[in-house]
Amino acid sequence: MSEMHSFHSDQESFIQNLRKQTAVSHKHLEENYLSKMILNEQVTLIDYQNYLSALYGVTLGCENSVFPHIQDIITDLNQRYRSQFIAQDLLTTGFTQHQIEALPVYTFTFSSVAGHLGAMYVLEGSLLGGRFLYKHINQTLGLNAENGCSYFWGYGEQTGLMWKAFISSLNRFAMETGQSAEIIQGAVNTFTIIDNWLDEAIIDKYE
Repeated sequence: MSEMHSFHSDQESFIQNLRKQTAVSHKHLEENYLSKMILNEQVTLIDYQNYLSALYGVTLGCENSVFPHIQDIITDLNQRYRSQFIAQDLLTTGFTQHQIEALPVYTFTFSSVAGHLGAMYVLEGSLLGGRFLYKHINQTLGLNAENGCSYFWGYGEQTGLMWKAFISSLNRFAMETGQSAEIIQGAVNTFTIIDNWLDEAIIDKYE
């Protein structure tokens, strides 16, 4: 019983430490111009498209260059592909297929499975905040899950359960391999990568 209690305590400690160690980089991302713009009460459809366009590059990039490294760890990975929902939202709101295909895509280059899992933690965690963004965009722009806001709808009513399943797999890997620090560093780096990526998207728009 004590060993089981210790295992669960270690799991809780890891997740708490993960949140703590990523708090600063997470906050920086929240303060990014595009991140704040999307939450503005005067958000426009163009603002929304600009934000989605930037997210597309890191989301598809994660699927292309992170997913292959973690498919043995996250066993339901085939249910976690989300870039097609961003593409659909862009198409629904006026983008052409050609415009979507021309969007830049980031390539993640972590050197370990743990680093890639850290990146996945950030991408999956964003879907929890996505439900808040969904409500905001629905109220301001009138879009919904069937009409231009499917990405922020996340996994629908299964979003919480999907997050818990991911965290369980992440915990198991961290406990079995002792690579908690590598996961945390991968997550910190990913927050910074996305922050910089959004900045570059702004520059591209106004050059």
